[in-house]
Parts: sequence; structure tokens; C-alpha cells
Amino acid sequence: MSPLLTIFTDRVRANLLVAVTISYIIGGALARAVNLEEALLLPLMTTVIAACIALLPFHRRQFAALLVLPLFLLIGLLHTADALRPPDDPNHLYNLVRERAKVTLTGTILNMPEYDGQKTRFDLAADSILFHRDQPGNALEEPAWGKIRLSLEDTLPPSMTAGSRIMTRATVSRIHNYRTPGVFDYRLYLAERNIHVSGRIQSQLELMVFRDLNAPHHTAVRFIPERWRQQISTFLQNRFNPDIAGIYQALLIGSRAGISDTILEQFKATGCMHLLAISGIHMSLLGLMVTLALTWIMKRSSWLLLHTHVPTIATLLALLPLTVYAFIAGLNTPVLRSLLMSSLFLIGVVLQRQRSILFIVAAAALLLLIWKPLALFTVSFQLSFASILAIAFIYPRLLHKLESHQLAGSNRIRTYISSALLVSLAASLGSLPLMLFHFNRFSLIGPVMNLLVEPFLCLWALPLGLLAIPLIFIAPQAAGMLLEAGSMGILAADKITMAGSRIPFASFWTITPSITEIILFYILLFLWLVHAGTLRKKMLLGSGSIILILFFTGGLWFSFPSATAELAFLDVGQGSSSMIRLPGGRTMLIDGGSTASPSFHVGERVIAPFLHKKRTWRLDDVIITHPDSDHANGIDVILEHFKPERLWINGDGKTNHLYQKILGRASELGIRTIEPETGRVIEPEPGARITFVQGATPHQPGLSVNDRSLVIRLDHQQNSFLFPGDISKTMEKELVEKGANLKADLLLAPHHGSRSSSSAPFMAAVDPRVVVVSSGRSVRGHYFDGGHRLAWEEAGRTVLATAELGTVTITADGTRLFINEKP
Repeated sequence: MSPLLTIFTDRVRANLLVAVTISYIIGGALARAVNLEEALLLPLMTTVIAACIALLPFHRRQFAALLVLPLFLLIGLLHTADALRPPDDPNHLYNLVRERAKVTLTGTILNMPEYDGQKTRFDLAADSILFHRDQPGNALEEPAWGKIRLSLEDTLPPSMTAGSRIMTRATVSRIHNYRTPGVFDYRLYLAERNIHVSGRIQSQLELMVFRDLNAPHHTAVRFIPERWRQQISTFLQNRFNPDIAGIYQALLIGSRAGISDTILEQFKATGCMHLLAISGIHMSLLGLMVTLALTWIMKRSSWLLLHTHVPTIATLLALLPLTVYAFIAGLNTPVLRSLLMSSLFLIGVVLQRQRSILFIVAAAALLLLIWKPLALFTVSFQLSFASILAIAFIYPRLLHKLESHQLAGSNRIRTYISSALLVSLAASLGSLPLMLFHFNRFSLIGPVMNLLVEPFLCLWALPLGLLAIPLIFIAPQAAGMLLEAGSMGILAADKITMAGSRIPFASFWTITPSITEIILFYILLFLWLVHAGTLRKKMLLGSGSIILILFFTGGLWFSFPSATAELAFLDVGQGSSSMIRLPGGRTMLIDGGSTASPSFHVGERVIAPFLHKKRTWRLDDVIITHPDSDHANGIDVILEHFKPERLWINGDGKTNHLYQKILGRASELGIRTIEPETGRVIEPEPGARITFVQGATPHQPGLSVNDRSLVIRLDHQQNSFLFPGDISKTMEKELVEKGANLKADLLLAPHHGSRSSSSAPFMAAVDPRVVVVSSGRSVRGHYFDGGHRLAWEEAGRTVLATAELGTVTITADGTRLFINEKP
């Protein structure tokens, strides 16, 4: 056996738990990347196991540790692949609800309903479903099972708590994502919670509580933690103003629903967002407080002192309140991770192995993924473990520093402050690539702000809040006094984050790093910390770091010419947003809006993530065809993130609140606002020309808002594209009669393909080879008229609908169009 293999084998044997966990994680990642069919899993498993058994007789002692790795990789692959598949039981809600439908459900509320000021959300364990039929007849109730995420644009009646049996009418559907690259995978997020169906309740009148006389009494016990959680939430809401109550709820019971958008933005901009989640700090503080209290009580007994080791017993007994608190905090993935790590750490203390933090991290990750395999793909899992591993990597050096600097006075204080800053910096570096991958945002002042904010939240408000939790149920006045004292820490944290968020360049937005860039970052970070000894090595690592930074930020400094133009028609639901990237690198956005819920900002949640994913640092132009919300309500965020040079508008709707907000933000950012006249031509780069076939018409009487849309034509060499906004047949007729140049290879269907637009003369004048329809799934048949589709397909036109295909991407080389239908 070669020396390298021997060294590798010895390292694996010395860190077997870590190696096994990494193998399991690689298997889980492969399960999602490869998407193996179920029929292939058994042969694959058999092959791997057979290979391992065959190799076992050879170099048994040397290879035994290595053979465990492919086995755990296979276990991770199979377990995660099974979790990724949707339920196959015919009585599961997922298989009963195949399309949007109105139903009556019965079931049990599983968790504390959370109200965010606009909607209440809760999970229901369904046990029956009744579909409402369009035609009169006998509709039968069907047995059903499975969780469903329900929402109501109101508060729930106080009588409805976790464990309540309810009947409700709702509009339900399978959970769908916006099929746009870069967008948060909401379907996977809920699948990790075993939820595959969601529903919307119209009003409180559609809800009814009823008592199940046949339900065993012991079933109510499982809902006690969630009911306690709700009582704590109610106590906080009644005692404090919404801002303080919202932060207290995040700190103590893991619910951010009550935190205002303003405060959330403060914490995001200053890199302190993680402080508003249940973490290891919570469990560590609680474990420490309980252990000290139990130790003090038990030491009052001479018998216990003589016959037991009191600190060990107290440490083990602390596991019970930790577990109870985890259930009160919702037992979601971050809470479960914190519970596992804290429990393993306490067990390590008992076994006198408390400094093996790397093994504790590996054990916690492995246990968590065995229980919840899809947690691997959650943001909280990735960020928390990346931060902890980064701290663990410098932990021996940090520990040595703390133990060796037994100095007095200010030197000791300076040592602890620098160590705390070092820990914050390590956590920031460890999570940086993943933060950029998931959120495209990084706070330059994060390490310093964490050093300022953490004492007020984690060492002041949090301990007092944890002490107050049991008192809420037995001595509410005392609990109120503790929480009032803790609220001063919350107020201080609020003031600090508010001031920090106003610092220029406190945080900045970035593109989404590639997987290769993330891997290279971690390799370079590892080499800097371990092998950057000599000057030559430092110069090599410095050069590599500069190259990586330049490659990542290259779009800010350089243009990267392409042989083709790219057009992307985003899946934004019922709305419209189109991105154009010309061969020379200039990028523009035409419209950016959707009729999604007011609490869902399409610019922030769909359009901006897509542009970041496409490695877009800046936009050159943004065009709003007209001020309807389904074309413009996401533009304010786009201006903020991508700061275009020019904003083109039709001059209409200046009294519209949305338009005023957009124009005001453009003015603040120094973006030129232009109302183009009809026929205006701009040439953003050689070979490309944009013509406003219809320009601003703010004073033309008799035209509807839709008919005042800007109509834009893009010519790229011999290819042409037409974007007519929401014009109706009236304006189409006027344009045709004027002899406007409408001929185009590709047409974005006017008014989302509705029957009020796309008249036969207009389609004949445009004569497109490809028609793209931007509309939502829930309005098919109305905004995408079936008659239009039939006529277009009979005429030999290619029809592409975002409601069916997701984001549609077209590349054009100047003569031909290439369609990429995959989002």
C-alpha cells in the first residue's frame, strides 16, 4: 500500500465519525443532483455492498475504515433519494389534490398559528377531504392524511390552538415554485417538513372548531409544548409594543412572524440576522443556568454529596429542560441542531471529552440528517454548520490563547474582546460563500456589529427571557419584570442595528457564486490557515485569492462579449418581466411585476435572484411599459439592487402611489427618468437597435391605461423582437393602420395572451415565428386564451407559455433563434 494511502487511511481511522458524516452528506447531495430513478437504487446498492465485501479480505485492517465510507455514501444517497420522492400513498393529500380545487377539510392544527400582520399561517394534519363539485350531485367525503400549510388573511379565532380539531373550507393546490433560476425552492423547504400541499382560507367564517369524542385523551399531551408556545407569544404581545414583542418571540420561541420588515432589514444590513434565530447560544445558556441551579440545589443534600457526583447528575438532568424548551421553540431544523449539539456537548462534559468539538459537530450533523435528510438542503443547516466548523477549525488556537493569557486588568479584557472578534470573523468567513449563494448579500460591518449587538441580545435580553419563561405560567408579574428589564437590551440592539444600517456601504449585493468558486474559496481559506508559513506560500495564496476575487467581480470592471443575444421571459406568475442581454454585455429589463400576494415582493423574491444568478451586477436600462402593478410592482427593488443608468416610462399614472414610489427612488439613486417619444431609436451597442414603436402618450385622451403602454421593438442584426405591453385590439388596430414596423421573429403576447388582444390583423402584421405568453397558472384559459393558442399553432407558430414551462430563455445569433425551455 502506498505511503499516501497509508496516511489517508490513518487520518480516516483517527477521524472516522467525521469521514462517515462527510460521506453521508456527499451521498445526500448526489441524490438531488443525479435524481436517480427508484428502479436503479437497488442495483446500485447491491453493487456497492458486493464491492465492499469483495475488498474486505485484502488488507483487512488497512481497508476496513475506508470500506465504511462508500457504505455511508450509499446510505445517504438512498435515504435522501427516498425523502425527495413525493408520497405514493393514494390517500395522501398530495395524490388526492392534483390541481387547484375548492374543498372542505377536517383535521388537527399541529402548531402555533403565526400572524405576521397580514396573514396567519398554520399546519393542519388532515384526516378527510370533500371536493366541491361544479355540477350538482352527491359529493362524497374521502379519507385523507398528510400535512397541509393553510393561510388566512386575518387572525384565527382564539379558540383555535395547536391540537384543535377543525373543519374548514379552502382553496388548495400542490405546492409550486416559481420556475425561475435563482428563486428560493419553496417546495423543497416545505417538503423538509413533510408538507406537499397548501391552501388558502377565505375568511374566519369558513372555519369551525369541533370536538372529536372518540379521540383518546393522551393525544392532547403532544400539543402541550405548542400551546405553551402560544401562551408565551400571547403574553409577549399583550405586554410589549409590536417591535419588542416580535424580537422577543424570535429570541425565545423561534417565531419571526411578528418582526417588522424595517427591523429585519436593519439586522440583515448589519449581518446580525442569525441572532434572531434559536441557536446554540440559547441552548448553552439554558443548559448552563439549569446545571448551575440544579448543582446548587443538590449540594444542599449531604447524602447526594456523599453518594453521587453532583455536577455529573446535574449536567445529565439538564438535558430534560433543554428538550422541553426545544419543543416549545418549535423543534424546527435550527432548534433541533442546537439541541443535538448542546446535548452532545453536555454528554461530552460528563465523559470529559468536551473539547472534541469537531466530533460533536459531525455527530450532530449525522443524527440530524438521519432524522431529517432534506435538512441538508436548507439554508439554516448549511450556514449554521459552516459557521460552527469555521470556529471549530480555529478553536485549538483560540483555546490556547485564552488559557495562556492569564493577564490582569485591561490586557485580559483586550484578549477576550479580540478573541470574540476573531470568533465572529471566523464565523463570517466560514459562511460567506453560502451567504452569497443563498442571499447575494454581505455585510462589511458584520463582525464588528455582532460584537456590539450580541451582548445586549444574547447576554442580557436572552438570559432574562429564558428565566421568565417558566414564570409566565406561575408568576406572571415576576415574568413581566424580568422581561421588562430584558427589553432594554432589545432596545439597545435595535438602536445599534438602526445606526449601523445607515452607514454607507454597510452591506452590498453580489452575484450568485458558482459551485466552483465556493470550493476554491474554501480551499484557499484552508491553505491560508494551515500552510501559509513562508513568504513564497503567502505570495502564491495571495495571487490565487486576487484571481478568485477578480473572476467573481469581473462583471463590475469588464465587459465579456458574446456571439449571441439572450432574452429571458421570467416566470413571475400573472405578470411580466423580460431580461435582454446583448452580445456586447449591455443588459436591460422590460417590466417587473406580478399579481402575487402583497406580502410577496416579486422584485425581491423572483426578479433580483434571477439577475444575481445570471451574474448581473448592474442593469443599463429598465423599461416600464405602463404603471399596472403586474408590470411594475417589483421595480423599486430592482432599482435599489442594480442601479440602472436610465429608467424609461410612458409618463402615465404619476398620481399612482406605486409609480410615485418608483420615481422617487429613481431620483434618490440618481437614475435618469426618460419619457421617450414615438419613434425614438437608441443604439445601445453596434448591431443592436431599440425602437419605441409607441412612446409616451400621457395626454392622449380616450386611451385606456393598457393602450398607453410603451411598445418596444428590438433589432439584433437580422433578428427582431416585439414587446407590446398590455395593448388591446384598439391600439393594435391603430398601430397597423399607421403602418408601424411591427414585423418580428418573436412576439411577447400582448396583455398576457388574453382574448382582448392579439387580433388577427395585428398577428398578421407581426407574423412571429415564436410567441411567448407570460401569465400565471391560476388564470389559464382567461389570460392565455385557448382560441389564440389554437390559431397560433395552426399558423405554424411556436408557442411558449411561462405558466407551463417556467422561465423561457431565447438566444439569437443574428439570424437564428435557439429556445431553451428549461428554467
